[in-house]
Amino acid sequence: MMEFILNVNPDTQAIAYVDQVMENYTNIYNLPFKREIRFVVHELVINAVEAMEKLEPYSKKVMQVHVSHSHEEIKITVTDEAKGIAEKDWNKALQFDLNELDYSDRGRGLFFVKNMVDHIWFENISATKFLVGISKKIHV
Repeated sequence: MMEFILNVNPDTQAIAYVDQVMENYTNIYNLPFKREIRFVVHELVINAVEAMEKLEPYSKKVMQVHVSHSHEEIKITVTDEAKGIAEKDWNKALQFDLNELDYSDRGRGLFFVKNMVDHIWFENISATKFLVGISKKIHV
């Protein structure tokens, strides 16, 4: 079992830092699905940073990335200090309608993430803490 937690400020440096950590991590442990795992974490971290950028006071907020993997599975959660997604909108957040495509960069991340992992879940930890988790089988 391997496990680590990163507590970072929600900013563009944190996105680059987490990207680099995940690249090193997936390479050192020679994990399958390296690119998918890195893409998924990148998308979840960007979503958390963007959600927290809308808040004040911005500087005191922290985002947490928790990664654990065993021989069978990798689990990753990203917890932010923003409001998150209302429970009634969880399914909608995972949908993507080509008919509503406006070619903007946003709004597709969770749809792609959902299709690259075995399981995705959301959790409203409190009024100001929101968690997105994923798990993916890495050995069949």
